[in-house]
Amino acid sequence: MFDLFAWLCLVLPLLALALAIDGPQATWHALSDMSPTGWVSILFIGAISTCIAYWLWGRLLRDHTAAQVVPFALLVPFVGAGASSAVFSEAFGPLRLTGMVTVVGGIAIMLLSKRPQAVPEQVVPEQVVPKTA
Repeated sequence: MFDLFAWLCLVLPLLALALAIDGPQATWHALSDMSPTGWVSILFIGAISTCIAYWLWGRLLRDHTAAQVVPFALLVPFVGAGASSAVFSEAFGPLRLTGMVTVVGGIAIMLLSKRPQAVPEQVVPEQVVPKTA
């Protein structure tokens, strides 16, 4: 949960940056003229989906090793592309589709391949040195 709060703590510095770069009038104008759809989108992306994603990520890391979980982070852009394709009927060209299939195939190979078992470290017994009187 620390990572989630770290991301949420960026809201105020980014707002200050917008005020410094664009000025208070432009920033206020952008916020006050936002449509209800824009506010709902910000709420969903910024709060709901982020909290669900961090909750799922934490559950996966609790139940599995990081080596098993981290490759799934590479799927984030493809889930977004699939969602935009489903919601907005976005079509992708053959080059982009080939790249997507290559990355997803690489992740599948990495996760499904048999990894060699680690050889247990051999303990070398200490030599007993006789005591001299």
